[in-house]
Amino acid sequence: MLVAATLLKWVHRAHLDFGHWAAHKLEQLTNYSLRHGEAVAIGIALDTTYSYLTGQLLQSEWQRVLSTLNKLGFSLYVSALTEQLDQLDHPHCIFRGLTEFREHLGGKLTITLLQGIGEGIEVNQVDLSLYKDAILMLQDWEVLH
Repeated sequence: MLVAATLLKWVHRAHLDFGHWAAHKLEQLTNYSLRHGEAVAIGIALDTTYSYLTGQLLQSEWQRVLSTLNKLGFSLYVSALTEQLDQLDHPHCIFRGLTEFREHLGGKLTITLLQGIGEGIEVNQVDLSLYKDAILMLQDWEVLH
C-alpha cells in the first residue's frame, strides 16, 4: 500500500532537484559540451538568483552562494542562457526546459527554490520575467567576477 501511495504522489507532480530544470536544458543547448556538474552549478546560481529576486533570500545569502560556486571554479553564465530568451516557443529558449521537463515526467511541475541557505521551498509557478532578470544578473556577475 505504501508503494502505491508513493507512486500516486509521484505521478501527480514532476519534481525537479534544485538547479536542475535549467541544467538539463543547458546541456542540450550546448550540445553536451557543458558537463552535467557545470550545468547544475549554473542552474543553482540561476535558481538562487531567482529566489533572491522574489525576496526569499537576503542579498548576503545570494552573494554567498554565487561566491562559493565561483571559488569552486564554476562559470555561472553561458551564452545559451540568453539565446532566444524572448521567444518562449523557440526550441533554443532556456524556458522551454520547464515545459519539456514537465511534459517528460507528467503531472504538475514542482521547482525547488531557496528561502534561506539550506532551506528549500517547492513552488509550482514561476515569473518568467523575474527569471529573465536573474539570467541578466548572472551575465553581469560573470563579467564582474
